[in-house]
Amino acid sequence: MNFQLIKDFIKEHKKYCFIGVLLIIGILYYCTNQKSEVDNTNLLTQTSQSSAKTESETDKISSSSSSAPNVTNSTTSTKVTCDISGAVKHGGVYTLKNGARLLDLIEAAGGLTEKAQVKAINRAQLLKDQDQIYIPHEGEKIEPRGDTTVNKGASSDSTDASKEQIHLNSATVSDLQKLNGVGQKRAEQIIQFRDANGGFKQIQDITKVSGIGEKTFEKFKDQLAL
Repeated sequence: MNFQLIKDFIKEHKKYCFIGVLLIIGILYYCTNQKSEVDNTNLLTQTSQSSAKTESETDKISSSSSSAPNVTNSTTSTKVTCDISGAVKHGGVYTLKNGARLLDLIEAAGGLTEKAQVKAINRAQLLKDQDQIYIPHEGEKIEPRGDTTVNKGASSDSTDASKEQIHLNSATVSDLQKLNGVGQKRAEQIIQFRDANGGFKQIQDITKVSGIGEKTFEKFKDQLAL
């Protein structure tokens, strides 16, 4: 290649060569800026999408957290546990669905006995958790209350329990444990004696049960009835 010819050409066309160099620089600068703007635009788009996704996930977590207590509250109030005794076939503690009536509790306890004082109870009564229900026997005197059913409720104390009459010939193990000084084992012995002897003829017959003497009898004789 003849470099002298190139030098001569540049000298003769110096002005055009300078303009050409400027054009090339301008084109390179323009292309570089365009690429930078495209990269920035993509970066902003990705950042915006990432922020939107994060906010959406945060909203979901907040929504789940706020609804959690409602789920807990609904599960804690779905059942009621009540104690029933007196003139029923199988007195004891039963757990029923929330909204259950006294009739449902009586059915769970095997139904009423023949000596139940039906007129003294309200079988449509709505049950509350920890209710203590007593079904009176025929001829038994009950204190007048706002509700016809003798309902001790969760706040009943030992004084109220000690005034409750226990009918020896129909009482359950749960009923007999309400007698002063009588536990589950002793209550079971009383029922075994009753079944073996065809019932109690008088309340004093309870002293014939093993482990119950005159001193023990004096503690709860006022609670007894046949």
